[in-house]
Amino acid sequence: MSERSEKAADIIKNHSYLAGGLGFIPVPGIDIVSVGGAQISMLYKLCKLYEVPFAKETMNATIGSLIGGTLPFVISTSSIGSALKAVPFLGTALGIATMPALSLAATLALGRVFNSHFESGGTLLNLDVEKMRAHFLAEFEKAKGEAGSAPKETGETTTNQGSPT
Repeated sequence: MSERSEKAADIIKNHSYLAGGLGFIPVPGIDIVSVGGAQISMLYKLCKLYEVPFAKETMNATIGSLIGGTLPFVISTSSIGSALKAVPFLGTALGIATMPALSLAATLALGRVFNSHFESGGTLLNLDVEKMRAHFLAEFEKAKGEAGSAPKETGETTTNQGSPT
């Protein structure tokens, strides 16, 4: 893996974790806007790394076309997760349980799709959204699995089950 590829992977990982953390924001709507900001920041840094001219308006339209056209259920699920936070107690718990994982997975998938495109010499001007939709969907499904299987810190130590005590 080249040094630039390693830097790109770090940018994607860090912003995905940031987006996952922002999914914990308990205020409906603010979480979605914050996650979108983390995604734009990630893509800005990837553009800078690959020396691709960045235009926020173009990026917003591209992200909307890529995610919105491919996965209406991602947006609706994220919106539902955000809206659930408005319901006292149970809704807040359910919203907080879904938003971080979906935010992390969508950001990870988005970063991977753009990284792949930039690695192959692509720019924002020649990004074929129709072609990238299937790639995004595959990456999103993969990222959802990764987000769900992330190691959890419990503070417990393992013991040897076979030894007598």
